[in-house]
Amino acid sequence: MRFKKDIIIYLAGLLFACHPTNILESYDKELIEVQAKIDSTILKIITPYQDGIEDEMSKVITYTKKNIEKGKPQSTIGNFVTDLCLNYANADICIMNNGGLRTSIDKGEITTGKLYELMPFENELVLLELDKNDYIKLLNYIEYRGGEPFSGMTITMNQDGKIVDHSWPVNFDNGDKITVLTSDYLANGGDNMSFFEGKLQHKVGIKLRDAIIDHCSKIDTIDISIDDRLTIITHEE
Repeated sequence: MRFKKDIIIYLAGLLFACHPTNILESYDKELIEVQAKIDSTILKIITPYQDGIEDEMSKVITYTKKNIEKGKPQSTIGNFVTDLCLNYANADICIMNNGGLRTSIDKGEITTGKLYELMPFENELVLLELDKNDYIKLLNYIEYRGGEPFSGMTITMNQDGKIVDHSWPVNFDNGDKITVLTSDYLANGGDNMSFFEGKLQHKVGIKLRDAIIDHCSKIDTIDISIDDRLTIITHEE
């Protein structure tokens, strides 16, 4: 599919190199765009590849019983993505960011194209390790952001959004480190996740989007809900 896209981009570039768009300037300095006529021969070459990609993007992969939505402090789209990612690596927890998951998914059929909308970036899954201090920084980050997608741990917040309790996925007192699965963008400090910077990264060997597509292709129906991985209490006990 990438090969088809490259052909379309190349041919489109060739098309507009041969027939450039001209920009004219009117007497009152207004810019007027004049589109050149598209070469029908090149269109005949591009169309079969374009049709093939459209067929691939419209292919139904799976079905969801309910809307899978973005949101904070917890969301079904965040739970869905971080949970499935843990199937592709031996990690204690998975952390992603709300901004990287670009869309919600409506109830009903899910197409390949919709998953490209959800994750349009070429981010790869990577593993890295955090010590106790860095893990606490990660928790503080989740608190500061008002929630981010995660899996493999539990957090309790009060009504003010402060973390009042959380799990310890490993025994740091024994010198253990926590293995975190995330995207290479975040692992490199993206979205201000500075606690990841300078850590040795191990590539899992699959892109985040490909993991989502692969997972969806193996299940008939998605039924994801808000769960108790993040609890909001009305009063501190």
